[in-house]
Amino acid sequence: MHEKTRYNIRLAEKKNLALKTGTVDDFWKLMEETTKRDEFRAHPKKYYEKMFEKLADGEKNKMRGELKIVYQGIAPLAAAIIGYFGDTVTYLHGASSYEYRNLMAPYLLHWEIIKEAKKLGYKFYDFWGIDEKKWPGVTRFKKGFGGFEINYPGTFDLPINKLWYKIYNLAKKIL
Repeated sequence: MHEKTRYNIRLAEKKNLALKTGTVDDFWKLMEETTKRDEFRAHPKKYYEKMFEKLADGEKNKMRGELKIVYQGIAPLAAAIIGYFGDTVTYLHGASSYEYRNLMAPYLLHWEIIKEAKKLGYKFYDFWGIDEKKWPGVTRFKKGFGGFEINYPGTFDLPINKLWYKIYNLAKKIL
């Protein structure tokens, strides 16, 4: 683990923050703030509600999940939707408050999830994606926790109907 990451975790531990199972509304509030700040588009709120509903019903889906949020009092500061499958806990989506960034809540959030996962017998914590060029800050944050990288080839489109594929790409550009 990077020295600065350890420092930020210790700093957050001193700030009277609490990790709890959160609500989709609190997650959504943080997600709206994060998307504006970092200039990216999120899925609609309904997407996250449906995802959390499916992950919460782990008996049917083989993968269960939770929504974890770090709070100071009643104020949500950092959130993560995490999934449990096999021997791995996977960080699926996250958001954080800019106003309270000095409290280092995202560091505490992931550190507490990692410690809890270890207690439950999981072997791996998957931060699920880094890219030095597209997301330098997020990548630096994730790499600060140490570990190792696994590179996968990614996803690709296989157009079956070339006309519809051109229309689809045009619609993506317009939207």
